[in-house]
Amino acid sequence: YDNLFVQLVGVKYVRIYGASETDKLYVIRKDDAQSSYGLQGNMSAVDCEIEDYDAHPRARDAKYVEALMFPGDCLYIPARAWHYVRSLTTSISVNFWF
Repeated sequence: YDNLFVQLVGVKYVRIYGASETDKLYVIRKDDAQSSYGLQGNMSAVDCEIEDYDAHPRARDAKYVEALMFPGDCLYIPARAWHYVRSLTTSISVNFWF
């Protein structure tokens, strides 16, 4: 689904990778999962906070856009886009999937 991400309270950091970057994001597959984490096939082994290019060399070439979301901001996230979100302050946001 496409998504409208609306920030209501606080500030968040958002990073978005297009679906075309999937092969560079080391998707955790059901057969690779060592716990229930990632069993849906929509989680990446790449840690955006501490990128380990020795373990994930293709991630170095993954293109992304990033934004800071403040109260009242709205961000369109296309279907199948990879996204990473981190609260920088106490936050409330709402997603509208369509």
